[in-house]
Amino acid sequence: MNKVTYSAAYIRTLISCTACWYLAQMSYYAQAQMYGPIMERYALGEMAVGVMFTQELTVFALTALVVAGPLSRVSRVKAAALGCSVLVIVNVISASTESFEVLRICRLIAGFAGGLIGASGTASAASSADPQRIFAIVGVSWGLIGAATLVITPYLTVPYGSEGGYYGMAIAVIICVPAIVWLNPPQAAETASDKSLQNLSFVPRQLERLGVRDAPNARFAILAMTALFIYEIGQGATQVFLEQFGLRAGLEEYRIGEILGIASFLGLSGGILAAWLGSRFGNTRPIIIGIVFNVTFASTLALGTIPILFAASYLGWNIAYYFLVPYMLGVLAEMDDRGRWVVATDAIWWLGAAPGAAVGGLIVERGGYSALAVLTPITGMICILILVRTLQRFSAERSQTLSDP
Repeated sequence: MNKVTYSAAYIRTLISCTACWYLAQMSYYAQAQMYGPIMERYALGEMAVGVMFTQELTVFALTALVVAGPLSRVSRVKAAALGCSVLVIVNVISASTESFEVLRICRLIAGFAGGLIGASGTASAASSADPQRIFAIVGVSWGLIGAATLVITPYLTVPYGSEGGYYGMAIAVIICVPAIVWLNPPQAAETASDKSLQNLSFVPRQLERLGVRDAPNARFAILAMTALFIYEIGQGATQVFLEQFGLRAGLEEYRIGEILGIASFLGLSGGILAAWLGSRFGNTRPIIIGIVFNVTFASTLALGTIPILFAASYLGWNIAYYFLVPYMLGVLAEMDDRGRWVVATDAIWWLGAAPGAAVGGLIVERGGYSALAVLTPITGMICILILVRTLQRFSAERSQTLSDP
């Protein structure tokens, strides 16, 4: 392959994977701006809508996990096309139905479709010539598109309610679907590897697809991922009420969307700060600092009643989160130099965020935003306690292993 051909293939992979990631996660990041319109349309409380969001995200995460293996031997283009077709249909039905039960079923199916699309994009990126660089660039490009979407969404939901939001999602799928034709096909080595898994039982087969069946330090990695799971519950609960926080602070939906979009973009500076600091302070101290600031800003988001506090808190919440993520992944990377636990962490991230909407909805419905303000510090403190203890024991065991003759 000559340089020009390689560059063209590289760009096509970037475009197709960005489209897949955006379509897969678009519904999750729209939840905050869809929460109020759905409650208003169906005359429901926070808990009912939160449970529906949790169910959709859980199906999304599990689908992405289960189809990871089959996508090593089937066409990613066909799989993504199926997901896109289903996603258009269920979004149109979601926009037009007057039955909340029909909406709930549609969102479950949307979770499946999103998981299939997202997994297709991830598998395609993993099959590229430079997967690490593809993942890094797609993460930024998808984030920029997502930030722009936060600004645009109120122009659909304010005049047209949840119908406008779901019709907008259907249109977004139609616009992006041509890009999926550039998804990379499975490589011969991937297909052969997947066939060898058929002799394994279900649980070992899924662990092998995650890449962690024989990964070292399983006890410590599982404890670290448990801490992350608990922490993400608080993050998911905060995420879903962002627009409601802004409304309580006296902002209109359009201005809230602008703040969310701009602050999401500026929040990426947390990752830049982490990259600049590197490992000079290790992983533990930056994680503790990041979590403390993150949960503090989450609490002020829930408690704030003035616009400037809402904007500053959301920006701080984002910066702290993007600052601690590289260090959290660094912890898992230390436990296996082949990075297998880092890959598994992606599934835990989504599975942890999934219960957040239901937990947050229950808390707000029963105790209001003041009660929600307590949730993130609790989940953050539990995460810190588990992580610090786990890392202390891991470091001690590793030091002992290195000192043994």
